[in-house]
Amino acid sequence: MNALKPNHRLLLTVAAVALVLLLSMAGRSGWLAGTDNWIYDRLAAGMADEADPRIVLVTIDEKSLSELGRWPWSRRTHAQLIDQLGQIGVQGIALDLLLSEPALYDPEGDALLARSLNRSGKVVLPVYAEPRQQNSPAVELLPIPEFSASAAALGHADMAMDEDRVARSSFLYAGLGSARWPVLALALYQLGSDAEQMRMPGERAPRGIEQSPYHWLRDYRVMVPYARPANSFQHVSYVDVLKNRVPHSLLAGKWILVGVTAAGMGDHVRVPLDNNPSGIAGVVYQGNLLNMLLHGSAVSPLRPWLQVLLSVLLAALPLTLAGRAGMRRFWRPIALTTVLTLLVPYVGMRVWHVWFAPSATLLVLALGASLAIYRLLRHTFQQAQSDALTGLANRNRFDRALEQETRDVVRSGQPLSLLLLDIDHFKQLNDSHGHSGGDAVLRSLSKVLLSRARRPRDLVARLGGDEFAVLLPETSAQAAATIATTIHVDLANISSRAEGEGPCPPFTASIGIHTALAADALEANQLFDRADTALYRAKQSGRNRSSHLDSPLETGPSAP
Repeated sequence: MNALKPNHRLLLTVAAVALVLLLSMAGRSGWLAGTDNWIYDRLAAGMADEADPRIVLVTIDEKSLSELGRWPWSRRTHAQLIDQLGQIGVQGIALDLLLSEPALYDPEGDALLARSLNRSGKVVLPVYAEPRQQNSPAVELLPIPEFSASAAALGHADMAMDEDRVARSSFLYAGLGSARWPVLALALYQLGSDAEQMRMPGERAPRGIEQSPYHWLRDYRVMVPYARPANSFQHVSYVDVLKNRVPHSLLAGKWILVGVTAAGMGDHVRVPLDNNPSGIAGVVYQGNLLNMLLHGSAVSPLRPWLQVLLSVLLAALPLTLAGRAGMRRFWRPIALTTVLTLLVPYVGMRVWHVWFAPSATLLVLALGASLAIYRLLRHTFQQAQSDALTGLANRNRFDRALEQETRDVVRSGQPLSLLLLDIDHFKQLNDSHGHSGGDAVLRSLSKVLLSRARRPRDLVARLGGDEFAVLLPETSAQAAATIATTIHVDLANISSRAEGEGPCPPFTASIGIHTALAADALEANQLFDRADTALYRAKQSGRNRSSHLDSPLETGPSAP
């Protein structure tokens, strides 16, 4: 197949770059985002972190509710739990409970909890964002002032979800009006001595966006490599810790996250490739975030300009690799680039902890592959319909065209003329000049016939050996005879120029002509047989001439 011309390569490159730019800008939503999410889920599953044994979830489960009574409990119960954990010597505590209103029925319990928070100095409390009414701006639900002042830190409990309601990512900072609160797990992690030296990962929020004190703003977006399974952390029941049934060695020096896991209570969220339709509890979500921070495995989405640049480079790569190769071999650089495009996000997550969304590039490559396949199939079809030596239509294509045009004679009422040609004494030409000379004769006759049958529906075919056909729709017998005469003249001119020089020896041809009319109602094979009979008559009359079956006239340089 012909090589890609430089201007064609340039045009295809510009089209690929423009398309990938358009798709990259729209890639955060819709089915492209769904494709990226599907790829991410499977890559992330292969690099999931083990659940860190330093993390322990203290869960408010059905057992705790059964023993301690219906929810909510007195806050003096939480104070007792914090004191108990303080005596054991834990690393830090995240109390993932809504404490935004005072307990009017038990103010002493609030006071006891505030004192326990202050004594511990290791407890972080959550900040929630909820709308006051449906479709209204969010409000921050902070712990009551006594608790906020006594806690070691505050952290937001926002669980970010994609369009499919699956939480693949988290925002390390968020807040109303400004992203000032670290996520609850990060607030807990920052209680450690080395947390201040931590380089904050994540995709930054776009700059220049108008900030409003009524908008919940997010920053430092990271993709979360969940543990497998996501709730595989050590769990102990709240009531067992409270009643000292858990060995102190299981809790000492550990990061403790306290939250609700009982069915029908608290927030739950779905995570990638998790078969539980109800998802995981908020405290388990925070446990996975802490696990990510402890292992330093947060995955940051590529910066938008890097994402676009890499997408453009990958989309244009096949055209660069193709070089002067034709479309037949274009599938090779496309296949290579497709593998590379799938390898980039895998290596990016494994080595550099960055996420490259490949769907825009994959779509452009798929379109390029479709174009290459279409061109290849078209070329293959053309080869199947063409004669390899002359490039003319072959017998198969001629037979189909003859059938179609013969039917159209009755429909249109227009005449159809058929010329059948044989090269005179072709075997002798081959014997005296060799096959190269014979091939030169065949190609030379092909050029002459193409020059005399130039209309869109005209068809020139090589039927085999030295036999040719010229199909001339809407051509009268007189016009067909004129064309045959010009062919003889052209061959005579070629022979006079080729005498004694050049690879093509002098040659002549005999032509049989028949014209079908609507009134004749001929079948395709009948039209062919009559033209073939006329060709036999031309040969019998001395060759190098034309003969029309229905006319006594013979044309050509040798006609009397």
